[in-house]
Amino acid sequence: MKFLAALTFVTAALAYGVDPADTELCTLPAYVCKPDFSGWLVCNLDSHFLDGGNCPEGTACEYINDLPYCV
Repeated sequence: MKFLAALTFVTAALAYGVDPADTELCTLPAYVCKPDFSGWLVCNLDSHFLDGGNCPEGTACEYINDLPYCV
């Protein structure tokens, strides 16, 4: 349930253009799309979002079942 609450908050923050990598602590496990949807961020053990990777060319990060995927 904590994961869902954190994911909801981060998703709302992204909708308003806030980069979670710069402003918020996260709770494991947490994965979110980058603000420009070019890849994803992952929560580390220190509760900070880190760059998780970039989507392949011609794809973008989208949420499927509340998780980020490159499609």
